[in-house]
Amino acid sequence: MTQVVEQSSSVSGTVRPNAPASLPGVVIIGAGIAGLSCGCYLQMNGIQTEILESHELPGGLCTSWKRGHYMFDGCLRWLTGALPPSVFHEMWCELGAIAGRKVFVHEDIFRIEAPDGRSLTVPANLDKLAQELKRVAPEDSRLIDRLIRDARRCMSLEPLKKPIELMPHRHRIREGLKYLPIIPIVLRWKNLTLGKYLKSYQNDFVRKTLRVITGSEEMSALVLPMVLAFRARADTGFVAGGSWDFAMAIAERYQRLGGVFRYNRKVKRIQVENNRACGVECEDGTFTPASTVISCADGHATIFEMLGGRFVDKKIRFLYEKCQTFHALIQISLGIKKEFPGTPHTLNLILPEPVLVDDQTSHDCFEVELFDTHSGLCAPGTTLLTVRLPARHEFWIDLRARDPRRYRAEKKNVLRRIIAILDKRFPGLAKSIERFDVATPATFGRYTHNWRASYEGWLPTPQILGRRISYTLPGLKDFYMAGHWVIPGGGLPSAALSGREVAQMVCAQRGKTFSSSLG
Repeated sequence: MTQVVEQSSSVSGTVRPNAPASLPGVVIIGAGIAGLSCGCYLQMNGIQTEILESHELPGGLCTSWKRGHYMFDGCLRWLTGALPPSVFHEMWCELGAIAGRKVFVHEDIFRIEAPDGRSLTVPANLDKLAQELKRVAPEDSRLIDRLIRDARRCMSLEPLKKPIELMPHRHRIREGLKYLPIIPIVLRWKNLTLGKYLKSYQNDFVRKTLRVITGSEEMSALVLPMVLAFRARADTGFVAGGSWDFAMAIAERYQRLGGVFRYNRKVKRIQVENNRACGVECEDGTFTPASTVISCADGHATIFEMLGGRFVDKKIRFLYEKCQTFHALIQISLGIKKEFPGTPHTLNLILPEPVLVDDQTSHDCFEVELFDTHSGLCAPGTTLLTVRLPARHEFWIDLRARDPRRYRAEKKNVLRRIIAILDKRFPGLAKSIERFDVATPATFGRYTHNWRASYEGWLPTPQILGRRISYTLPGLKDFYMAGHWVIPGGGLPSAALSGREVAQMVCAQRGKTFSSSLG
């Protein structure tokens, strides 16, 4: 069952052309969600900004692309803070991200189906989830009870409203006391990988189900109860219109606040004088001076290319030499002139045989997302369907550069394999396909310039989860970073939150009292 919630107010989905040149105090590199958030909050506080974006549109990876009457979505699936009450919802309201559009709240997270006919529905409600898991695996009741209990204790967690760097000592202590109840949970889960934790389960089907919830056995096991806690909250849902409308709404908010976009401006170098960032040089030769530079672009490109690797220390080298990133993805999108009533919005299929997605990577299970006309992504009587699978970025990026013809052939091969599998689950699907698209790691890398074509930055493994990554670089003044490369774990909320926190730090540096307003 799906609950539909109407939000008040409305926002247009258009962005006006580049504004006339001006000399802002702050230059932001990258118009992804982190850059848009940072720009909005600085504008709210009377600090003039301009955002330099290498492409011709804002949003970064939070984007969609139109094929016929289908809007293939590259990002948004479920959003924390889509509904009140939560700190994230307050932030989305301030950014104008949701107002005026429906929010769909699903009672179930997904359904998983095996080739032998077994299936299991994963409810968002923790009590119902415990019942369903124990129905399938009574032999694992003790582990299931512990998981549900710890997830429930994490449900009340909220992000801090101010960066810890700006808090007085007594305020830090007061905030830290709020987290005391979950310290035992962190100690119990954080240093285990999910793969090691799942080996404790006797039931293979439940083990596969829990793996699907997080997506990677390399992650810290702590991610599992945390994700279940977020999904169990009443503030999580899908925002109608998807990524495109979501990002455009924040971009319009930024412009209404007086912010300026500079499109098709890929930054080549950050100018530094006397160990202070003082402007940026773009690949087209233009130079933009600034009193402060904030990079919301790829972390590796920022530190080792735009700044030439001059401002690093052991902590930064550890991140970029030892820590894992989220795997690159291949996304298959299908526009289907057919409806599938009664089918869950998210379906995980365990396969009888692994499916190959590059020269080395194969998968024994994949997730299918289905969107009907109510999502705002397709017309009445049709369905939009997407499948995402981790893949080796080296294979796809190298193949596109070395042999474009074979690259196109390999994309078609993957597409055929996925359609053949889906046609067995959804009879008649193959002959009803009107539009299709295959986005490889080379696509994501070309569009976002993300290091290793990573989808969300740092993978939350035991070695990095909970690590506080500095928003600044050692020895460099008037410079900040925001986005996925400073907050492990990825996601739109963390990207926007990092932009907000950097704006607070810039305000503090300038002696301003930070304030925010509703969009």
